[in-house]
Amino acid sequence: MKTKGGLILGLFFLLWAIPSMAMEPVKVRMATFTLGSSWYVYGALMADILRNGLPKGSTVDILPHAGGVGNPKLVYGGEAEMALGFNVTAKWALEGKLAYDKKMPTLRGLVGALDEYFVGIVATKKSKITSLAEIAEKRMPIHLVTVPKGGMGEYANQQIMEAYGAGYDEIKSFGGKVTHTSFSVIAKMLVDGRADLFMQVITVGHPAMTEIATTTDVTFLSLREDVVKKLSQYGWIPATIPAGTFKHQDQKVPTVGLTTNLITTDKMPNDLAYAITKAICENQETLSKGHAGLKSFNPRVAWKAENLGVPLHPGAERFYKEKGLMP
Repeated sequence: MKTKGGLILGLFFLLWAIPSMAMEPVKVRMATFTLGSSWYVYGALMADILRNGLPKGSTVDILPHAGGVGNPKLVYGGEAEMALGFNVTAKWALEGKLAYDKKMPTLRGLVGALDEYFVGIVATKKSKITSLAEIAEKRMPIHLVTVPKGGMGEYANQQIMEAYGAGYDEIKSFGGKVTHTSFSVIAKMLVDGRADLFMQVITVGHPAMTEIATTTDVTFLSLREDVVKKLSQYGWIPATIPAGTFKHQDQKVPTVGLTTNLITTDKMPNDLAYAITKAICENQETLSKGHAGLKSFNPRVAWKAENLGVPLHPGAERFYKEKGLMP
């Protein structure tokens, strides 16, 4: 009787696990970013993994465009089945705010916490800025430089400076100015003393910030705890830049950050979402060897709301619960 019961139980679990194995071949398009970008490399790595994890004959195409702000639009509009995104912009897209003029309620998350980004903030020592708070307090006529409007780094500038009471309009009222330009121009302006303050979404080893820290006498500025909490309304999460990440940055720097996620919509079949999530999470070592940015990927927190920005897809949820990664 025990043997029969064991066989029945074993058959039950086998049948429960079969759907992803029994799927027909699928065609999946993944939106990433431009050729040569970290996200394009992420996508190529994941595509290789998925070609082995999906039914034989499946195809995974990498779309090298759009990026953090544009990718949710591609997925929501059906131009891609899934995409790399940011937890922050995914939340904005879901709620239809800031970079998005309409809500995208069908967005769903598969995998979060793939890497770690920080908002790095530097002031030239020549500017005598020692904290962001003093800019409004002293009505300092600073020159803030940012990347072009519409990018994540520029949104970070807006939101952080407004949280300190020194938004773009206030800076101009203090006699200062705000310039939006490219990384190469920003670096030269800081070196030449034509700009005072710069902040950008960065990773460890970020080329532009590495160049600035190496060639310019700058101070890395931190964010106050109350400001970090205030910025959470936009989806930013607390983060700390480890000491020694950049030249002359001897102390850890409390700031906010974001993380790359993998998103889709509720139109993706549960079995396919399960298979994709399983393949990515069970190949952590392959991902970390393929790109340094993925070394921090931890499947144990990949399902958490703050790391996705959108509701978890039911198919992905099934995987995390099956593996005991979520309650």
